[in-house]
Amino acid sequence: MIKKTAIAAVCAALISTSAFAGEWTFEAMGKAKALLGYAKPDSRYSYHQSRYHLPMRFNLNLLAQYSFNADYQLSAYLDLAYGVDQELKDYNHGSWGEQAYLILDAPFGRIVGGQSYNAAYQLGVGAPSAGVIGVNQSDIVNFVANPNWQRNRRGTAYRTLNSTDINTDGTAPKITYISPEFNGTMIGLTFVPESYSRDGLINRHASYKDKAGYIAALYHNRELGNASLSASVAAAHFDDIDNELSAGLSLYYKGWTFGGAVRRTFVNHKQAKMNMFAPDGFDAFRDGWAANAGIGYEIGPLKTALTYFYAKADGKDYEDRILQLSGGWQLNKNFELQAAVARGEFDGETPAESNRGYAFIAGVSFSF
Repeated sequence: MIKKTAIAAVCAALISTSAFAGEWTFEAMGKAKALLGYAKPDSRYSYHQSRYHLPMRFNLNLLAQYSFNADYQLSAYLDLAYGVDQELKDYNHGSWGEQAYLILDAPFGRIVGGQSYNAAYQLGVGAPSAGVIGVNQSDIVNFVANPNWQRNRRGTAYRTLNSTDINTDGTAPKITYISPEFNGTMIGLTFVPESYSRDGLINRHASYKDKAGYIAALYHNRELGNASLSASVAAAHFDDIDNELSAGLSLYYKGWTFGGAVRRTFVNHKQAKMNMFAPDGFDAFRDGWAANAGIGYEIGPLKTALTYFYAKADGKDYEDRILQLSGGWQLNKNFELQAAVARGEFDGETPAESNRGYAFIAGVSFSF
């Protein structure tokens, strides 16, 4: 209760500053994406799922911003999402979800309070993505199901990491500070009173779901002639859950982007066997690692990316490998055509609990 009260106090302090004279701005933005995909599982895994899928996702973002002057702005956000034909119900409330948060921008930096991602997630860099199914938290699972990532009617179990960004806490309510950029460097700090969120990795029945988390991140960008180099490092401690480290690197040169990232999670000996009950291994993500790498190219309305994602749980057979070639063509400011070919190989504890196959995907997104 004290922890939640601390966040409420910060949010109230941010709101109270609106007593000063200033200017209001209101905005509404949205996006709808529909993907038609054909899944071709390897013959021995063909029983896992149907062949044709039409996942859709709808997002609506509402903003109310109050500008005190050129240096101080207070913004209130409400981000809504709804998914159809999604294998993983990884929104805050199952098939749909919301994020409500406040942002104060000032000369001393940015303060974020509410349902939002932590500093390491916001400042992390890694493999380039053409935006079709994503590299981290890949939507390939909507076509080739991953038995190691489960958030549906059967329960919640993350037996492997699904991202090189630190996302254990998802969008659980939190307070984040991000410093101003100084010589290309920014520092981020996050305090999470209770780490559980429906779009994070933690099972709601875990004994540690109400434990706190502490995250620190560092981002740096440097111009090297015609090239631009970005790097990030981060560390996190989640009470009675795990400790985490992540690092990423990205190089941009004349339309080409080369990037990759790695993440490591580990627990101490006393916590290693915690909560290893049905669904078996639901928290095996706490002792494992993930990596991604890729190359992307953009020219005019065309963007493409070839990426690879890998995840493994220590001492277990749980292992993921995702290779994808994806692309997008921006028709105009509102419409984008998208396509991807992906290969997923997901090893469970036994061959019967594994899955492998290809996905051929085409889609369109509409933004306003």
